[in-house]
Amino acid sequence: MKKGLKARPHDLTGIMELKPEIVEIHASSEDLEKEIEGNYPGIQLAVHLPEYEGSTLLDPASSDLAMKYKCIEFYGKALNVSRKWAEKFRGTPKVIIHPGGWSNEPLKHWERQGLYNSFKLFMEELNTKDVDLLVENMPPHPIFYGGQWNCNIFTDPIECRDYCIGNGWGFCLDVCHAALYCNHVGAKVIDFIKKVRPIIAHIHISDGKGADGEGLQIGEGDMSMKEILDFINPIQVGVVPEVWQSHHDNFAGMKLAWERMEKILGNGGGQ
Repeated sequence: MKKGLKARPHDLTGIMELKPEIVEIHASSEDLEKEIEGNYPGIQLAVHLPEYEGSTLLDPASSDLAMKYKCIEFYGKALNVSRKWAEKFRGTPKVIIHPGGWSNEPLKHWERQGLYNSFKLFMEELNTKDVDLLVENMPPHPIFYGGQWNCNIFTDPIECRDYCIGNGWGFCLDVCHAALYCNHVGAKVIDFIKKVRPIIAHIHISDGKGADGEGLQIGEGDMSMKEILDFINPIQVGVVPEVWQSHHDNFAGMKLAWERMEKILGNGGGQ
């Protein structure tokens, strides 16, 4: 695996001191208005696209026409920004998008197909020239506007694999999201990861607990971290810690996440 770190546009100078192989800009809608200062020709770029435009939660899988057109316009502009930012980095940028499919109440199984169809139509409207656009798997109960919602698509590993292969989409594996889903349905996260292995192009990782405890520091949740890291370590893609508030104190949480992952891999420790 390749050492990845998260940053905002204004963090890049500091994050480069930690010598990442790939930097993922976790962009807000406001960040998309900013320029990238400096040049980083030896570093690969990933861009994590926002879920919000200002205070509006976006849903690329929505069948509502107003929301559909808002998402097409917003994410089209975001891809243009990603291409512009990538001129300062090496190679083709990986661009990660959340698929939407949110609801306050869980949907029946037969209702979910319409969300997949709407998301496919949305994706077909985007110009993906010179970017590697990746769909991320979702947790069962994301938090929006301070409350718990339901995500109805891209939670199951077989669906993630088959929809990505069938439509030619790339895939970003979020290990914590996968673990929360597996805890929710009574499955094993390592089996989830093995099922999506053929499509993994980028990885987010943090520890987790239960069905909604997301973004915990490595080793502080209930995930089988040793087993997971042993499996993903040989995969030559960027691995980016997504630990909550890990950018504070000069990126202390990111440093600790990598220290713990390297220790688990190096000495056979871990859970």
